[in-house]
Amino acid sequence: MLDAFVSEGEKVTVEGWLTFYDEKEMTWKPLDGLLTFYLNGREIGKAKAQYGLFSFTFPSPSVGKHKIEIKFKEEGYESSYKSLFFEVVEKRKKERISRVARLIFLLILFLCFVLFLSIFLSKLFLRS
Repeated sequence: MLDAFVSEGEKVTVEGWLTFYDEKEMTWKPLDGLLTFYLNGREIGKAKAQYGLFSFTFPSPSVGKHKIEIKFKEEGYESSYKSLFFEVVEKRKKERISRVARLIFLLILFLCFVLFLSIFLSKLFLRS
């Protein structure tokens, strides 16, 4: 999981599950192992998955679009990787996006209130 808009100076945390498919039991199972993290093609660290769960935190890179890759390679398992894209924005831009999202949420809440109020009033006056 990764916030689509990270602002400069923030910490970035990537969390997820590492699983494998057990063909005998026909189910997905958690997998322990070492994951390697790459930012724009450069290794930035490692994290160990325990009971399938992993978490890795790193400082946000420069403003712009970035690619993080998570690679898994353990003996006895097929190696795999996952790529995620995210954007680092200026703090002011993230604050503007947050304000717009809050305004949209409040507008939706207000419209729901008006809708319920109009339904209530119409039923009240229709009974009279």
